[in-house]
Amino acid sequence: MNQPNTVEVVRNFVLSPGAADGGRLPTERSLVTTLRLPRSAIRNALVVLEAEGLVSRKVGSGTYLVDPPRRARAEGPVPASFDVNPKQIMEARLALEPQIAALAAVNYTRNDLEQLVNCAQAYHQADDFETFEAADEKFHNAIATATHNPLVVSAYQSFSAAHAAAEWGGLRQHFLTGERRKKSRQEHDRILDAIRRRDAGAASKAVRDHLHYIVAEILQQQ
Repeated sequence: MNQPNTVEVVRNFVLSPGAADGGRLPTERSLVTTLRLPRSAIRNALVVLEAEGLVSRKVGSGTYLVDPPRRARAEGPVPASFDVNPKQIMEARLALEPQIAALAAVNYTRNDLEQLVNCAQAYHQADDFETFEAADEKFHNAIATATHNPLVVSAYQSFSAAHAAAEWGGLRQHFLTGERRKKSRQEHDRILDAIRRRDAGAASKAVRDHLHYIVAEILQQQ
């Protein structure tokens, strides 16, 4: 019998009897202890549930169960379209994320730029795998948000959900070494600089180069 995946485990916990509409969920640290799952797996599952509309995450406050009308749309299983492997995820990212960055360079606001800078500070300060992975996720999400295009944001949320639902095994942990995190910070900085300068072409190229480096190094791990 197949074991339920992490997303299903977290979803079932969130929807357990007695869950309060709009109520704050336990912290990631608490969920790690309760569900006996890695923190990175918990975090990725919450990304999926947020994309589905089941929970809402508020910076500096916590994660909350959303109200019943939105939750009703989210209580089904993870869509079959999320049943993809890491190679397919990276192919999709390469196809679309360079264009997302180009659009962000054109459309970003002052608040968007502040958020991107905050994300940059977070990934520069991250000194372990899980912290860096969370900062990396927030940076790429902030780029999508800066496009101010709901369809683009929705597409990126699908990437995030697919990434969380895919079976990566230990691939990302082996890939995101200290040296690789250093390189990734530099690549992120080039993306941020291009967006700040509103250079759509440079932003697109910087993202494409960043993703190509990731794909090349992941393939070396397989």
